[in-house]
Amino acid sequence: MKTSLTLLFIILLATKGYCQNDDRLIRELNTIIKPVTTVNPEDGFDDISLLKDMAKDAAIIGIGESTHGTILYNIYRQRLVRFLVQEMGYKAIVDEGDILAAEKVDAYVNHQTDSLELIGGLRPVVINQRELNWLRAYNKNKSGKDRVHIYGAEVRGFYGIIQKLKSLSFLNDVNPVLEKFAGDVGVGYKNLTKKDFADIKKVADKWSVECNSSLCSYYLSLLNQQIDFAYRQRFGRNDFDIRDRYMFENIKSIVSKTPGNKAIILAHNGHLQKTKFTTLTSLGYLLNKFHGSKYFVIATDFNTGDVNIYNDKTGRYENTFFKDVEDKNAIEYYFKQCKYPKFLLPVSVASINPVTASLVNDKTKMLRNMGASGDLIKSSVRVAENYDLIIFFNNVNDRKK
Repeated sequence: MKTSLTLLFIILLATKGYCQNDDRLIRELNTIIKPVTTVNPEDGFDDISLLKDMAKDAAIIGIGESTHGTILYNIYRQRLVRFLVQEMGYKAIVDEGDILAAEKVDAYVNHQTDSLELIGGLRPVVINQRELNWLRAYNKNKSGKDRVHIYGAEVRGFYGIIQKLKSLSFLNDVNPVLEKFAGDVGVGYKNLTKKDFADIKKVADKWSVECNSSLCSYYLSLLNQQIDFAYRQRFGRNDFDIRDRYMFENIKSIVSKTPGNKAIILAHNGHLQKTKFTTLTSLGYLLNKFHGSKYFVIATDFNTGDVNIYNDKTGRYENTFFKDVEDKNAIEYYFKQCKYPKFLLPVSVASINPVTASLVNDKTKMLRNMGASGDLIKSSVRVAENYDLIIFFNNVNDRKK
């Protein structure tokens, strides 16, 4: 009996100690975080003006999202994009999306066409009608070098790139190989065989001999990227690595041609993080290696609320509710207890605070990082090694001002 009481006393003391440590951590976090005062892109920029100092030396600013299906992220990222364009002079917005689709959107915001054609393959933040009209108005009286452009970082699927190549004068012949890849069989790649890939590679090689312009060479290079990526995804060979390497090369080319050599990149937190994604070479790892301190990453995170995720079985997007994070090994567990329901955390400040340093410097889970199908990414990360600013929303269903 005495032994049992002693054990119970030790457990109570340990529990009390944990609670006190948690309370101290939350108190210190509350001294560092800055409130998000509005999510409305139309409101002022007072609460995000700290970016002018934090990212003053940056050339590349990545704005991440922990999910691809959180409406509040898209609304708030519109605000961040406006700030970076208006207040910090960024001229290139690069989406983790389709290059061909982005060309059509860019033509609209740069007054090359009065009709907006949306063909899919882009983040909602760059196909929002209000934001596109805002960019179009912003560009209206600007000179060519001062205009903002929208780009995609990759080719998505075969249809768009094949149609683009076929529109070039010497590629008008009907080719059964191309028809197969551009048709339903080529969607998702699962019905394509190794022979099919060998056949389309032969077509691409033949075109490369006949190609006589830089434009043709550019689109052929994109087709070859897509052939390589789709083959690896179909047959399970390092598709994440090669996808991010191609996105890096495409973004590097965009930045080199952009006035000031600066760009905003919109992608998943996992693609933008500065270290490898588990063992995989991420886009952010390559950008960080290339740009060093000129690469600045903003991550978004949340605790609870609805996420639009893709159901592989039905082939449709469905709303799924995520409950509060209760895992003490996850950063959201501590963030949700902070005094502001929406806030910004300057990671460098937290990393040197004796109380909060371990939270961002040691490995921790970010349990709201998930793939398009809602699969949680449970591998741990060192936040301070990967992100410069975290924007946290306790409840993403709260989209009020």
